[in-house]
Amino acid sequence: MMRFAHLFAAAALLALPACSKPAATGEAASTEMAKSDKSLGDVIGGDGQFKTLAAALKSTGLDGVFTGKGDYTVLAPTDAAFTALGDKAAELTAPDQNAALAAVLRSHVVPGMLTTADIGKAIDANGGKPISMRTMGTGSVKFARSGADLTVTADDGATAKLSSAGMSASNGAVLPIDAVLKKF
Repeated sequence: MMRFAHLFAAAALLALPACSKPAATGEAASTEMAKSDKSLGDVIGGDGQFKTLAAALKSTGLDGVFTGKGDYTVLAPTDAAFTALGDKAAELTAPDQNAALAAVLRSHVVPGMLTTADIGKAIDANGGKPISMRTMGTGSVKFARSGADLTVTADDGATAKLSSAGMSASNGAVLPIDAVLKKF
């Protein structure tokens, strides 16, 4: 838990403007961010496109992190993203792989609440160049623009597109992505 606090403090130093404002109309990969008073865990569990993610969070015990206080942004692979992994998804979500699965899931979480608009503004403030953020895992992710889309790339080169503005929760944001951020 102390590691989470250190990562959160480091992320707070990043110059990401207005991190709690909803996505602006016309921002890449966005319509206005849907808002909920529920926790991240409830939002993920209640959205039909994240059944695999919700089950993975529960099986690893990470679902409890997202019901408490503290803001997080979950880069949430959709069910289609897990399906695209084929047999690797079944291997990763097998009961004896909970440690490996937890490591993959932590690499999909950044401290603080970010919207697609925040990410776009940070890229603009960086002269259009990609921006990096530490994850709650052992690495970082890099956000960039690819045409009108926002992308996120893991340290191993796995890349996903942010597929919508996402949803805000009482303790953070869920940003759907179209791939799992791990090369297999």
